[in-house]
This record gives sequence, structure tokens and C-alpha cells, in this order.
Amino acid sequence: MSTVYSAMDERLERPVAVKVMSSALSDDPAFADRFAREARVAARLAHLNAVSVYDQGVDGEHVFLVMELVRGRTLRDLLRERGALSPAQAVSIMEPVLAALAAAHRAGLVHRDVKPENILLSDDGVVKVADFGLARAVEADATSTRTGLMMGTVAYCPPEQISRGAADARSDVYSAGVVFFELLTGTAPYTGDSAMAVAYQHVNSDMPAPSSRRAGIPRQLDELVQRATSREPSGRPLDAGALLAELHDVRVDLGLPVVAVPPRRAGTADLDATQRIDRVSDGHPSMPPYPPGTGPGPAGPGIGGAVAADAPTAPTHGYRGRGTQFTAVHRADDGPDAPAEGRRRPLTRQQRARRRAVAWLIVVLLLGLLTGWGAWYLTVGRYHQVPNVAGQSQSAAVNLLREDGFTVSSVLEQAFSESVPAGRVLRSDPGAGAHLLGGKPVQLVLSKGPERFTVPTVAGQPYATAQRAFGDIPVRLDRKDVADGSGKVAAGSVIRTDPAADARVKRNQVIIVFVSTGPPIVSVPGVTGRSQDDATNVLQQAAFKVDVGQDFSSSVPAGTVISQDPVSGAHVPKFSSVHLVVSKGPPLVTLPQIPNGTSAGDARHTLEGLGLKVKIKKVFGGFLNKVVGMDPGAGKQVPIGSQVTLTIV
Repeated sequence: MSTVYSAMDERLERPVAVKVMSSALSDDPAFADRFAREARVAARLAHLNAVSVYDQGVDGEHVFLVMELVRGRTLRDLLRERGALSPAQAVSIMEPVLAALAAAHRAGLVHRDVKPENILLSDDGVVKVADFGLARAVEADATSTRTGLMMGTVAYCPPEQISRGAADARSDVYSAGVVFFELLTGTAPYTGDSAMAVAYQHVNSDMPAPSSRRAGIPRQLDELVQRATSREPSGRPLDAGALLAELHDVRVDLGLPVVAVPPRRAGTADLDATQRIDRVSDGHPSMPPYPPGTGPGPAGPGIGGAVAADAPTAPTHGYRGRGTQFTAVHRADDGPDAPAEGRRRPLTRQQRARRRAVAWLIVVLLLGLLTGWGAWYLTVGRYHQVPNVAGQSQSAAVNLLREDGFTVSSVLEQAFSESVPAGRVLRSDPGAGAHLLGGKPVQLVLSKGPERFTVPTVAGQPYATAQRAFGDIPVRLDRKDVADGSGKVAAGSVIRTDPAADARVKRNQVIIVFVSTGPPIVSVPGVTGRSQDDATNVLQQAAFKVDVGQDFSSSVPAGTVISQDPVSGAHVPKFSSVHLVVSKGPPLVTLPQIPNGTSAGDARHTLEGLGLKVKIKKVFGGFLNKVVGMDPGAGKQVPIGSQVTLTIV
């Protein structure tokens, strides 16, 4: 979509980068207007970590943008060289990236195309974000829509930008989270045979944790990446400033040091011209730069890459912005046989004087830097920073400390830990981040695992005895007096503990000891008038013991409860005894011997005197009035009030 030239601003005598948009875009007047508006917005963004926009204009059919020249490489180049970075390196790169995006978001500017190709790493170690506003300008172009171009490399596009074309500050947060994932793991989270396959995964899949791709990544970084890349924008931090604040908190929690951008490997700083072709999205090179008026070659994917990091040189051509003349530089045409218009002009006296002043200034600055470096080395530089070895095995911690120039004390301490498994390093002394002279000893403290104590068995014992049993472990007792529903534990003795016996508890944990107050007081149910079996069942179901006695009763049928003790409704301890008196029926009378020939009157008098009823049965008219028989017979026992039949003649 563009070609980047390394150029010289002839008015201010400073090197600049000139991004010339392709003719496919420049031919559209509406695009030129949009491009100018977005460039003016981007030019208002002034931040150390954002590539500055100096000028914008149109020269014939070419729409161009004049920007700060950053000599170095892109974050994509660093990933190709080194693969995955350490957590400290990844955080140290993401912080300036998020700082630049946060400044843009505060100004109401959304980048829309955050990716490693748009993150520049200057040779002096400064991280800069490029191409603010360009994605919005190109995205609205009708030609881009017709060709099916999706702005923003699809590997870093948030779901809402893919599905709805919508983008806000939280969209930049998502893309930054994907870049952070790639820094930690060395690979993008999603891959596929086509851009559509990758886009589908962004829309329909939750971002995997970086630690699932590469071991050793702290849980806090996993959670931060997954929160930043939530499929729902509402689940992400509000903007880059909020994400930067969370990243800072994670850095402090993990004790990660601030580290410099890794330098370029030997042999990569001086690439030849074919290798320094402008790199664009996905790492594909574009065609070589084109002279103005001839049109661009085939454009690579994306909207442009590094803003002149190792940018290609072009034939010498002049462009004029608003009050500024700049010339593209081509080293091949600077020799003695170069065309006249390409040769450099002789320096004037004023220019030579200015250059001498600059040279002296550089000398003074170098002396100041040398003095500062010497002071830094004496006070800080010769000291080594103790690495964070918490959670590592003893052997791994020893190797890491020795690699960083320390010795390891032979004296090992141990301490309990709730989070670090037994045998792993709990901490070091001095701690992580401390500065020591090389060769100084560092002592390791190993974890003994969680500290736990066993709850003793005290059920059934008096409370005083239980207190003595708990005196051997550092816990706190909380006594609770409760009624014993089982009736088996005497008052003042322990029923149970919570946690139960043999449980493993922490130091100072509260142990509840339930102490019996005896059986509960309950109400006695009424069973008078019930049969003996029914009364016994009712009382036993209420947990009472039953004691049964018997007595005669003329009014209560035999087998029926005459009375109970305690009486119905009385409040007594559960499991106590209830005495029942069960009726044997009315009292019995033994029939007397009535001799035959006894007069009927005498016999009646005798029987009725015993409380019996007499019935007379006459035989042969009963004229003699003498008893000849009795039913029941003499000697039989019958209840009082029973009827006895006398036979008389």
C-alpha cells in the first residue's frame, strides 16, 4: 500500500522517512482528504514511544507523509532472530508500546493495526509505534473494500473488527495482547491455511494461555494476556492505559527487572540493499521503491511496514511539503559520475561552522557520557542483580545463580509455605532484585510445604482433659455447650470436634469443641387409656425407657394403661424411665361350695354377699325350693358382678 524512502529535509537538515502511498489509493480524491485529516490527527500525537509525523502533502499524483526516521529494525525482525523472549524482556518491550497507545487513546486516536511490523526498535534501544491513523484512512477507501482487503494483519485483528468492522481503544488492547502472546511464546496464537481460517479462530475461540505453548510463563502473565484478548470487548481493560497499569502491577508482583531491548546479532546490522527492502505486514517484502510519476510496483499485503528502519534508498527526487523541501537519498548516485541534479551541494561557511559546533558538542557529550558511565559502573554497574529463583528446584536455582556470577551458600534454610511445593526454592537471601558484587554468596531458603497439625481424638473425654491434649499443637479452641442427643456422653465431656479427629489443620486455626450438657429436656407423651403395646411403642419412639406394673380395675379394661409416672406433659431428661400401671380387669371371686338341698334363699344370700349376680333355674316347678346345682361350679374364680345360675327343685 506504500513505499518508504529514506530522505533528507533540506531546510532543517535532518534525516526523515517519507511514506509515499500507492497510486491505487492516491488516485481517489476522497482518500487524499481522509489521509490529510488522519495525518493531522496523528501529527498532534507527541510521545517518546510514537513515531512523530512531521508533514503531509501531495506532489502531483503522489500522496505522501513525512515522518521521523528510526534507524534500527522492527519487532518482527527481533522475533525472527531470537524467537520467544523472557518474561522480563517481553514486559520491557510491551510497556513502551502500551505507553504510546495510551497517549493515542487519551487523544481520541485508535491505531487499528497494532502488530510487530508496526513496532520499531531503534539502534539506541527506544521502542516506537508507527503508522497511527493510516489504518483508518486506508480502511475507509472504496478500492480496499472492493479488493476484499481487511485492514490490520488478520493474526492480530480483534473479533469485532473482523465481524463488524468496528474498532475502538479496546480493539488496540486486543491486538496488543496478541503481540504480547507472541513475544512470550515466539508464535502467534492462531495459524491456518488461509486468512479466513485464522479470522474464524479469533471470532470463535478463546485465546489459549501462553504457558500452554511455552513452559515457565508465570500465571499472572497468562491471566493478563487472556483478559486483554477476551472475545467480548467489555471483558478487556478499558484502554491501553488501563492495560499498562495492570502490566505494571504484574511486573511488581513478579519482581521482573526492566531490561534493555536485545541488541542485533552480529552480521544483521549491515544488510545489503536487497535485504533492506521495506518490510510490510506478515514479513513479506514489497517491490523496490518507484520514482515519482512512474507508479508503484505490486504492493505487498498490509499498509506499510517499518517507517524507515533500514529503509531502502531511492533515486534522488525532490518533494515539497508545506514550507519544507526534502530529497530522497540514493547512495549509488553520490559518486563523481552521478547526474548533476543528484550531486551534493558544496557546504557554505555557515554550514561548516554549524558542523564544527555540532562536532564539539558531540565531544562534550561523549566526555559527559564517559564520566557518567564511570560513576555508574562504580556505584551500580559492577553490581549484579540477584535473579528470581523462587519456585525452582534447588539445582536449577544454583545453576542460575552461578551463571549470574554469584556463589551459593552451603547452608540451606527451610521454611513452611502454602504456595511453594516442598523441596522447591521459597526465596533467596538477599532477595530477588537485590544488587551484589559478583562472587558474593546467596543463601537459598527451601520450602517444607504447607505447615499442618493433626487434630487429636478427645471425644468422650472431660473438657479439661481435651484442653491438655490440644496444648501440644498451636491452634485455638472454641467451646460450645450443646445437649447430647445420643444420651451416651455425660455432661461436661466432649461430644466431637470440628474439624474432626485426625484432620490436618493450619497454625492458629480455630477448633470447635462441642461439650455435652447432658440429655435434652423433653415432654412426656400421654399414653393413659392406650393398650400396653401402643403405650410402650409411643414412649420408646420418644426415646424413653418403659417400666410396667399391673393392678385390678373395675372401670378400666384389662390390658389398658390405668396411669403413668411421670404424667403426660411433664418435662424430664430424654432417655429417662416412665412407669405404666396396666389394668388386669375387675377383682376375681372364688365361688363357695353350696351344698345340695340348701334353700334357694340362703344360697342367694351367700352369692350376692360376694358381689355376684344370682339367676334361679327351676326344675320340676321348684316346689321344694332346694338347690340341686350351681353354674359355674364351686371353686371357680369369676370377676365380681359376674352372674351365677342356681338350679332348684
